[in-house]
Amino acid sequence: MYKTDIYRYQTEILKHFQSQEDQVKVLELFQNLVFKLEKNLYHLNNINFSIEKASGKNEFFSLMPIYFELESFLVSTRSSVDMLMHIINYCLGYNIDNKQVSVSSLFHSGLLSKPLKDIFSRYTTPYDNPTWSFIYLFRNEVVHEKSIFQALPIFFKLVLDHQFLYAKIGNYEREVTDYLKVCLRFLDTFTDRILSVLEVSLK
Repeated sequence: MYKTDIYRYQTEILKHFQSQEDQVKVLELFQNLVFKLEKNLYHLNNINFSIEKASGKNEFFSLMPIYFELESFLVSTRSSVDMLMHIINYCLGYNIDNKQVSVSSLFHSGLLSKPLKDIFSRYTTPYDNPTWSFIYLFRNEVVHEKSIFQALPIFFKLVLDHQFLYAKIGNYEREVTDYLKVCLRFLDTFTDRILSVLEVSLK
């Protein structure tokens, strides 16, 4: 599903670091990013499996495994973006404390170059981008304020003689599997844009 060539970016970005310590750290960050991106796909596959197993039943206990995986998916996508922020922070030497690294802290640090700030503005503005709100901001509501079944009620709906799983996201009912794929494509594009500008910034 992902089209971003993480390995190519990793190889090119590593060329700009001479010390073994820096190279080990940059490689570790990229490995963590790949792991988290793959984890997103793992949870999506588990959601699809759980949807099939639920067989269109809207009873809570039939839906519970899907809720578990949806929450894990949201945590994982947020974690993927945060790892991308750690790569920016380290590679560009911003020295923001690791515990404070986030989209918000980087954006408001005054350190971002105009090209990076433009990407942040385009992709991470919640009012203009509901997909961003879902994959990054909605996680806070689920983890800190409500259970996933309260924040994101899901239900099977019969469409053309087939049961599809839907959720109300924003003001619309969305078919869950398709929407999660949209989220991962968005994350893929965002990752590619960030890494491409990072590569150029290091030259």
